[in-house]
Amino acid sequence: MNLSELTPKHHKKNATKFLIPVVIAASALSLTGGTVLAQKGLDFGVKGCLQTSSLLNSSDQTAGPELNYKNKVNAAFGISGGYNFNEYEGVELNVLFSKQGQGYDGDATKINANSAIVLSSEFQNIAKLNGIAFSGTYTANVNLTYIKIPILFRYTGNNTQKVFFSSFIGPQIDMLSAATIQVNNTDAPKVANGLKPSDVYKKTSMDGVLGLGAGFNLSKNMVLSAHLRLDFGFADAEDKSAAVGGANFYNSGRAASHNATGGGLISLNYKLLKKAKSKTETKTTTKSKK
Repeated sequence: MNLSELTPKHHKKNATKFLIPVVIAASALSLTGGTVLAQKGLDFGVKGCLQTSSLLNSSDQTAGPELNYKNKVNAAFGISGGYNFNEYEGVELNVLFSKQGQGYDGDATKINANSAIVLSSEFQNIAKLNGIAFSGTYTANVNLTYIKIPILFRYTGNNTQKVFFSSFIGPQIDMLSAATIQVNNTDAPKVANGLKPSDVYKKTSMDGVLGLGAGFNLSKNMVLSAHLRLDFGFADAEDKSAAVGGANFYNSGRAASHNATGGGLISLNYKLLKKAKSKTETKTTTKSKK
């Protein structure tokens, strides 16, 4: 999955259009859920994800040969805790450690004064500041590490079956824990006088998360699940207020950069489930008390 190939003008609009009907569908399903013999309870587990990550920016995507996107494959892992209301519905909270960012390459000879809104001009300045050779074909990497906290609504098929459909959707808080920039495979600790890479990216941002897949009951208490997991950052990941000597680091005409990841998520959960009494059992108990 190459997330960077999304059409520049429409990637944000399409992501929003895509998520809105899913939210509506999930809400509708939540109204029809519930069974006579409902299985509910707590679960906790571990998660690992192999993902493609991108920093989607229309200024960079239309730059031409001076800046090209390269696929960047990273990993995320963490822990989770959840609660099932019944066989079909539940909520979940994750804490994930996620490596992401964007890779680039380009032709340094194509960079000119009109490139001020494109990262290629920043890479040229950063290379000079850090004493890195920069001519001809170059490569660059923006490496961002986030602590992600998604708060998810879960909807599944009957989770008492051996194999069942599984999905989740919800908001996610991203907290930046580290940022580095490399030019021609060399670390560039300074992006400007007095600024380091972590200074030019926002410390917190908000994403939307969607997952579709299947669950497999390995035993009474152990469940393995596999999902296609997608997240998209609705806010600008770059800190446009970052300044150098009174002037903003990013050019005022530069478009917003949106974090996006997509990949395969594997989860192993231990569930502490208890069966709720059926309506028939409840009536019988009530009569016996009388």
